[in-house]
Amino acid sequence: MLRFKHILILWTALSVLPYAVAQKADAVLTPKDILIGEQAVMTLSVSYQKDQMPQVVFPLFGDTLVTNVEIVRATDVDTLSTADDVTETRLEKKLYLTSWDTGFYAIPPVEITINGEKQNTEAFLLTVRTVDIDTTAGIKASADIYEVEVGWQDYLQAYWYYPAGGLALAGILVAVILLVRAQRKKRNERPVVEKQEPARPADEVAKERLSEIQNEKIYSKGKIKQYHTEITDVLRDYLEAIYQIPAHELTSHEILTRLRYVGLTDQESLHLRVVLNRADMVKFAKDRPTDAENEEAVTQTLSFVKTTAERMLMDKEINE
Repeated sequence: MLRFKHILILWTALSVLPYAVAQKADAVLTPKDILIGEQAVMTLSVSYQKDQMPQVVFPLFGDTLVTNVEIVRATDVDTLSTADDVTETRLEKKLYLTSWDTGFYAIPPVEITINGEKQNTEAFLLTVRTVDIDTTAGIKASADIYEVEVGWQDYLQAYWYYPAGGLALAGILVAVILLVRAQRKKRNERPVVEKQEPARPADEVAKERLSEIQNEKIYSKGKIKQYHTEITDVLRDYLEAIYQIPAHELTSHEILTRLRYVGLTDQESLHLRVVLNRADMVKFAKDRPTDAENEEAVTQTLSFVKTTAERMLMDKEINE
């Protein structure tokens, strides 16, 4: 009986171990020893199982990481592409660092929030050196003066600006003549005014495209990933037009964070979260939703577009 309990405890520990270590924050600094003005790359990452995508919040950085260590640029958060048979992947964000003062600089741990839990990465020591100068060598004597033959190429190299100025003046004169002729010709021509069609409302375009996707039902032909990608592309186009955010450049979590305070109802927020998360599970975790869930994806997106567009129209009429 005691042996059975030990086996049960061991089996339980092994079964939960992959989930306990699946989500981990990490940092790598390469190289750790640079010359003044050179750059080092600090890579922040979060590893996780493909079928358990976490909610990750990377810290915001300014133009300085620590005193005398500048952030030249920071990349957006990117998802690492891995083979289908690999169960683990990770999110990455890179910081390009440089310094213009020699010394040893302690890079403190970076705090990354994973599913509401804060994790700290490893601390680093960045060494910044200057160029070594050999001060033991003596001062060399000056070289003898020698004569150099001067040819026409040397004169051209020394006084090139005279012929260049002449050519530039001639070019300006030709340009002025051509401009005057073009202006005279333009006055004699009757201007043709092209009629421009007004831009269609973003919600009208989105609902039309979503109806086409709903009628095509390409998920029934095995094109599940393409089906959900097309839905989220239409949704991201709509979000960019209505809320002025770069939705195509943001992750699903970043989109939800940006739209937290724009006045969405609980139902709209739920529909948006479900559609985006389901698409991520299909694309990154190879999830296969049921036919009902596939249909629900497009109906929830249509509902989100309809209700948000109607509310924004009402708000515009009230403000006018």
